[in-house]
Parts: sequence; structure tokens; C-alpha cells
Amino acid sequence: MKKNLSLLLFVLISSFGFTQQTVAFEHKDSVVVPHPHPWKINLSATYVTQHYWRGIGRGGLFGKAPSLEPQVTFTHQNWTFGVFAGASFDNIYKTIMPFVIYRVTPEFSVAVQDIYSPGTHFWDSKPLDFDLYTSKHFVDYYMVYRFKDFPVQLKWATVFLGKDPNADGNRNYSSYAEISSGFKLNKLQVDGYVGGTPWKGLYAKEAGITNLEGKVQYNFVINKNVPFPVFIKVAHNPIAKTQHFIAGCTVNLNLK
Repeated sequence: MKKNLSLLLFVLISSFGFTQQTVAFEHKDSVVVPHPHPWKINLSATYVTQHYWRGIGRGGLFGKAPSLEPQVTFTHQNWTFGVFAGASFDNIYKTIMPFVIYRVTPEFSVAVQDIYSPGTHFWDSKPLDFDLYTSKHFVDYYMVYRFKDFPVQLKWATVFLGKDPNADGNRNYSSYAEISSGFKLNKLQVDGYVGGTPWKGLYAKEAGITNLEGKVQYNFVINKNVPFPVFIKVAHNPIAKTQHFIAGCTVNLNLK
């Protein structure tokens, strides 16, 4: 049932068509075809007091120290390609994550990301190993739908490649579902998240809510054109019975 549901969602995602448009205009005696939407490049670096992801935070997986998390993205029309990296100061958490996002409509996006996270054995691991049992990769596809007329966002993610065995020795297709909402007031931004897993897997030992999260962010700007958001998060995992308090900041550089 789990496998069929995940594959059905993937087929629905793949069924959307891909369209591109070009624009031409006359300039003197020649016809110039400019790049309709030039590439946009974003560089960012985030400092957080603790890496936190989908209900998982301080502990054996992500360590107990602050983390530095740089990212680079390249955006063209509806496509975004990027690489995220992260490392905790106690040398426990290390990851690199290439990803690609396609915006099907202004409200609906789909993505694939390869979370390569060998931790302390980063330099001794096997980056080409995608075995169900021995891999350090967790490759998942996810889709996000943001309602147009009110501030609610839905997300579904499923691991389909890399390490994710179930008790029977088959692929578990660990999945995570989330609903979120928020609002902005001038430079202040407030967001809330409720997430969980529909069955036992990477996120929890049983189905249920794994992430109750609130985030408050103030969007500072440096020199009028460098975004510098500062944020705090408070989160609770009802299944693991853990609480997390995270603070951090990000420096963003947008390159044309």
C-alpha cells in the first residue's frame, strides 16, 4: 500500500507538461532573440545553533553543536538547480545535497534531492553506493502546493533511492507530509508547521506527528541590497518526545 501510494504520487507529478517560451524583437536591421529569463544565482550561508530537519534535531544524527550551512542555487525560468551543504562544529553532522526543483505552476512545484549524509565518515565513505542497506544517500522526491488565495502550503516527500530498508528487507519508501502557514508584517515573518510520517520509517518508529514547529524571523538588510534574516525556532516532536530551540541567521547574495 505504501509503495503503491508513493508511485501513484510520482506518476501524477510526472504527468505535468513542460513548456518554454522565447521572445524576439526587432533592433535596427536585425532580429535579436534575447534570453527571455536570464539565469539568477543566489549564494547563501546560514549559521544555526542546531541543525533541524523534519522533526529531527539535537542527537546522534545531527550532533549537539552549531552548524554552518552554505548553499548555491541557479534559477532559470521554472527550473532551479542547487547544492546545499552542512557541517556541525562537533564533527558529527556532515552532508552535501544536490537538488533540482521544477515549478509546474505558480502554486505547484516538484523536486528531487539527494541527501548524501555520511556524518563523521564523510571522507572515507563511498559516494557512488546507493545500496538499500549500506548507502549514505537518502534520495527523495517531494512536491509542494501553495494555495493562491490564502497562506497555506502542503508538502509531501518520499525517499525512493538509497538507504531505507523495512523490517521485511524491502524498500520502505519513508515519507513525510507537512502543512504550514504564515504571515508577514513589514520585516517580521511568522510561520508554523505541522508535519508527520504516515508509517514507520526514517522519521519515526511509528506513524504520527513528528514536527510541531514555530518560526519567527526578522528580515534585516545590509547595505540596502544584502538580505540578512535572523530567526528563532521552537519545535516539538510528539513521537520522540523531544523539544528543540534553534536560533540562526543567513547571509544572502543575489547575483544577476
